[in-house]
Amino acid sequence: MSVLEKLVRGNTLNKKNETTKLFAKMFKKMMKDAGCLDDNGSIINDQLAKAFEREDIDIQLLCSALGR
Repeated sequence: MSVLEKLVRGNTLNKKNETTKLFAKMFKKMMKDAGCLDDNGSIINDQLAKAFEREDIDIQLLCSALGR
């Protein structure tokens, strides 16, 4: 989850805040619900790609959070 939070925070925010932590938690739950995480919470890349294709995970949400 810390990697997701750091991605959202980017170079403009020096420290995590409630918004970046909330987004990371929400996105991690989406990945878990879509079957993209293994038992240790690590991302299963091929499952993540399939989830994006099926639109189980909203890529626009991620892009918006990343500021793109």
